Amino acid sequence: MNPKRSPDPKLDGRKARSQRSREAVVQAVLAFVREGKPRPSATQIARRAKVSRRVVFNQFKDMERLRAICLARFAQEENAKFWRPVPPGLALPERLQAFVRARSARLEFVTPFRRSSLMLAPRSPRITEAVRAAAARAHAEVKAVFDSEIRQLAPARQGRLTTLLIAACSWPLWDLLRHDLNLSQRRAREAMTAMVAAVIERELKVQGDIAR
Repeated sequence: MNPKRSPDPKLDGRKARSQRSREAVVQAVLAFVREGKPRPSATQIARRAKVSRRVVFNQFKDMERLRAICLARFAQEENAKFWRPVPPGLALPERLQAFVRARSARLEFVTPFRRSSLMLAPRSPRITEAVRAAAARAHAEVKAVFDSEIRQLAPARQGRLTTLLIAACSWPLWDLLRHDLNLSQRRAREAMTAMVAAVIERELKVQGDIAR
């Protein structure tokens, strides 16, 4: 029986260096995006990652693939930090506060990446698909959190309330509040909370008026 061969330490060392270089490149791109620079050059990435430009392209087929991998990494970070279910059994005021608190923190976190995606998506099918998937998940969360209010309406009006709630909790609206209107995070949260509450109150009132 042949003795079990031990792995080649040189190969292991080479693999470890390759993994470190790959991670350094990914972190460099994420850092650029957080700073509002969505399209750093390979040379800039290499300099920041402290690797050669050749290493960037050895590790990643092209810039498109590198950006897609970085977006996936960002999505993992977002999920780990912010995706926490809001207990559906809470009364609406408490549920709304918990939801807006979590949603606003996530929207603030994703802002540089959403801006980057808006610039890159027209030329990147992978990024376009990733943005759509993230939006679909965010929309599903809104429906789940406010399901009891939505189901109080007639079927013909449920879609309207869902659409209004999704719009009131969306990143474009958050960006408008924070940057176009220059509101603090606290005031932006208050505005989002007020809009969601007003939409629900109005639609339930209309439903009650119709029923009478």
